Amino acid sequence: MNEDDTIIYNLQVVRYVDVASVAILVFDYALTFEREVSLIWRSKWSLPKVLFLLSRYSTVLDVPLVLYYSITPVVSVQHCAQLHEGVSWGTVFGISVAEAILLVRTYALSGAKRSVLITFTSIWATAVATTIVLVALFVKSSIFILPPLPGIPGCFLAMYNRAEVVAPFVIVLLYDTVVIAYTLYLGVKNYHHSVRIPLLVTLYRDGITYYLFLFIVSLLNVFMLLNGTSPTKQALTQFFNTFVRVLHSVLSTRVILHIRDVERKNFQLEREIPLSTVRFEAQTLDTQR
Repeated sequence: MNEDDTIIYNLQVVRYVDVASVAILVFDYALTFEREVSLIWRSKWSLPKVLFLLSRYSTVLDVPLVLYYSITPVVSVQHCAQLHEGVSWGTVFGISVAEAILLVRTYALSGAKRSVLITFTSIWATAVATTIVLVALFVKSSIFILPPLPGIPGCFLAMYNRAEVVAPFVIVLLYDTVVIAYTLYLGVKNYHHSVRIPLLVTLYRDGITYYLFLFIVSLLNVFMLLNGTSPTKQALTQFFNTFVRVLHSVLSTRVILHIRDVERKNFQLEREIPLSTVRFEAQTLDTQR
């Protein structure tokens, strides 16, 4: 396979991944919509509810744009730049909201300690502010050209500053690593107590499992970005971008759904305890006294 054929093939692979990412998003929505209605829509307004809705539905604003500029046969260079900017800022917003959900989860695991909230909010805000600056520079330095070969649909990113696009994903990796390290610390520290509480088990399980998925995919994305030096490999630099965006939305919203589901089951269990059992336990305690 010559270089031109390789470029076309790699670009096509990226488009397949983008389409697959959208399919995952739609499939997850179909799977969880019923729980969303019962656990989120009917609940009172709160910070977790707002974060859930933002993480869930912000994808509607930017993810479809990826498909448009990836598969549209003819797109002007100016239009490509505008679409690329929209997708970039949508990704920043979506991942920031998803990380805020993990922050709230970590705060809950700590026992609602004010020091933990201040520390992790400061880290999150610093990471988001740094990412905004880097992405602004990246968008400004990105140069699109018409596809170099006939038969290539969509936009072709010809030049960009590699550090400005890699650094934001490295920041996400570092932030997630700090969060999961603290989660593991709390898990070991409170192991004997937490194993008896379903809600805590859910918080720990989801946090660790989802972190591993996000860490692996983000790490692969950084590797692809750093490895895209030659023209053939440069076509793969956006290989995982959309998938990382979608994965943050899917996993972060599932964290909230699982927590709400456990809370509802605990509430139902408490209501279903027979009154005679409560009386019996009360009499037993009185006898022991």
